[in-house]
Amino acid sequence: MKKLFIIMFLFSTFSSLVFAQPTSSIKGEIKYPEWKFSSNSKIVLKNVQNNCIIQENKVNENGTFTFRDVPFSNYLVEYYESDLLTSSKKVSLNSSLTQKIILNIKQQKTSEIVVLADISDKGNVGGKTTYTQKDIEEMPVFSNSKLIETVILNSAGTVPDEDGRMHIRGEDAQLQYVIDGIPVYGNQTRIYSSLFNASNIKSMDFIRGGANAEYGVATAGILNINTKSGFDRPIFAHAFGQSGSFASNDAGVEIGGNLDQKIALFVGASSSKTDRYLDPISLGDPIHNAGKSNNIFVKADALLSDKIDLVILGAYSTSNLDIPNSTISSKQDQKQAMTNSMIGLRLNAELGEKSVMSLVGYTRNDIAEISSNGINRIANSADSIKALQNEKYFMGGKRDNKVIGGMLEFTTKILENDNFKAGIGGEVYPLKEYLSFAVTNRSLSTADSSGGDERFVPYDITRSGSKPFLVDQSKDGNRLFAYVQDVIPFEKWNLSVGLRYDYFNLFKAENNLSLRLGANYLVNEDLILRASYNRIAMQSPLENILVSSSIEAATLTGKDQMGIDNKVKSEKSHILEIGGLYKLNDYVTIDLAGYGKLIEDFIVKVELGNSGVIFPVNLKNGLVAGGELQVKLNNWNNFSGFLSFSTCFSVGLKPDDGSSPISSGLILGEEGHNYSHPFAGEDFFPTEHNQLLTAAFNINYNFGSGIFATLGGRFDSGLPFDLVDSLGKGLDAAQSRLELKRRGYSDKVIDMLSLDSEMEGSPDKSVAPHAIFDLSAGVDFRKLANLPFKLTLSVLNIFDTAYLYKFESSFGGSHFGTPRMINLRADVFSF
Repeated sequence: MKKLFIIMFLFSTFSSLVFAQPTSSIKGEIKYPEWKFSSNSKIVLKNVQNNCIIQENKVNENGTFTFRDVPFSNYLVEYYESDLLTSSKKVSLNSSLTQKIILNIKQQKTSEIVVLADISDKGNVGGKTTYTQKDIEEMPVFSNSKLIETVILNSAGTVPDEDGRMHIRGEDAQLQYVIDGIPVYGNQTRIYSSLFNASNIKSMDFIRGGANAEYGVATAGILNINTKSGFDRPIFAHAFGQSGSFASNDAGVEIGGNLDQKIALFVGASSSKTDRYLDPISLGDPIHNAGKSNNIFVKADALLSDKIDLVILGAYSTSNLDIPNSTISSKQDQKQAMTNSMIGLRLNAELGEKSVMSLVGYTRNDIAEISSNGINRIANSADSIKALQNEKYFMGGKRDNKVIGGMLEFTTKILENDNFKAGIGGEVYPLKEYLSFAVTNRSLSTADSSGGDERFVPYDITRSGSKPFLVDQSKDGNRLFAYVQDVIPFEKWNLSVGLRYDYFNLFKAENNLSLRLGANYLVNEDLILRASYNRIAMQSPLENILVSSSIEAATLTGKDQMGIDNKVKSEKSHILEIGGLYKLNDYVTIDLAGYGKLIEDFIVKVELGNSGVIFPVNLKNGLVAGGELQVKLNNWNNFSGFLSFSTCFSVGLKPDDGSSPISSGLILGEEGHNYSHPFAGEDFFPTEHNQLLTAAFNINYNFGSGIFATLGGRFDSGLPFDLVDSLGKGLDAAQSRLELKRRGYSDKVIDMLSLDSEMEGSPDKSVAPHAIFDLSAGVDFRKLANLPFKLTLSVLNIFDTAYLYKFESSFGGSHFGTPRMINLRADVFSF
């Protein structure tokens, strides 16, 4: 019965949460009496946003052409004869229905078109940033394997945390990835998973607000990724290699092409290694911090008929990393290995001129293993000797998450210009989790020791009679969903209306109905105003959820847990956003947005001591409010770039009845205690996501003849932490410095903190504000000397600014930000 259920899902339904048909096709015909289409004729598709070439094809003898697998956006279709621009037409894609156009050749050849600032994305009703391949390539980055992190961090409202974790619009960045219509929902950060290779991206929409009903359970945002395709060029190849600080080396290759626009193939592969994979937990050079990753991505497209096409995706990635040590003399050798794989297919069928049916099926498998000094469990005395070499904790475990899912989606036009969609689908996900840990430093199970917790005594193997903590569980879960939505243009208005149903079932069934409303209004050709309301239900993270919900884990808690269920629930949010997009002139656009979230069962995180094992917790109620200003510069005197300012206020609310602010989850460690016992002098308390000010910018200058330079930077006002004395009382700045020195922190580390509190007796502190600047420069020899090479030199953190991401966080201490790092990259292209 279970196998039958899985087969039904795979071939007749789709995953929860997904946008199933993120691309479309453009079919066209070039008309001019007695025109001869030579071998030098070509048709080019350019993105309006930055003049980036998306696809390039030959024109058929009868003057027809087709662009396939094209992401939704605004484009210029340009026809060239012997490299001279002869005709062009602007096209807007916002539906999976095929767009048909006609190009009329002008009798006189036209000059090159300069693309100016554009606000024609009139269907957008929320915060969104679009990145093209060109945008991504221009960003200063140290390692290609971490390029996706760089892209996300350049977006408004995004705050960096340790080891690639992020906070977006006042919440943990549990983003929903949608890769060519295949959903990847979970923590896609360095510490949880192999990272997606951003070099494979053709375009990406980062949606942070105003999400349509087709998107489900990610309140922080959606990454709608469209990857490169063999349809992009008749044939192409590209290879790169780079080397830099901390023995960092990256290499990669991609090839693609198509056969008569009927069958296309794209393959991208890369490999990376470095001595600084995770963030160090001590000053100076990283200690025991190496890591390496490998990935391969394959995409095949086939036109089965004029009305039916098939896309097949495959991806396989591995990551192997060291968990940092605090001292160079340590014998601790903790490692983590991750394997991630995915296979998916999408079948699209045109049902007449106005309707498209999409069928999607996929499977994913994510495995993560952690070991300490070569073992993942303590089975005998020899294992105990190895375990005791760890600085604080022995850690061993394995997490194996499988997903099988599918969806059926239907797109049509009910009215003349609307875009109606409906979908139904779901997933089944068998989970397996094993975790064993033991205390190896007696001070951590001693109540009167700094950071000590006597609840760890039974698992302190330095004490007689103690034994390791152990959980080994498996459980099957499933999700179902259905949605209906329509985008309706009316005079100067665009109205977006949708309704979504989500069903989550792991420990118990949860049913959620979500209303999605949005509108924008075209005030004039230079100004669009927008507003949206979203009701979103986000399922709790699946990583470590079997462990945190186990009976064994409940024994780690104390009296604070009394009456509070350790099984985490889904988060439910009411989200409002208002904003506007203004075209200042032909080169500059300004986007301003304000948002507010009223959250029930607000998901935050607590940590098992300083072990790096992180568990989700629900706060009963939370409030998030913020604003974003984004300025984009487009092709002004060879300059282009962006600037963003963001502010965010993210707090938990204290119940009026005086009960614990926590509704469910394990109340563990210092973080759990702080959430369950907030400062009495305030009606609300900061969450871990609360950073008041964030700014980022990137400015690119093209000197001509292929020489270019990019200057980037960011400012962070600092993430919060709590600091109290041994009696649990808040401290002023001078007392805080003395307390931290007592705990063994140096003045250099303390100077990276802001120790003042807004209210006397408050424990609220934060990491000190900090700013960093990056620079890259290079030369593209394709433009300079008609040679297929490009060289790029990048310097990150030019001034070698010392800073912290977060104080006393994962893996046993403070995590230090990126120092000055230099790397040189060489690219080789096929003509």
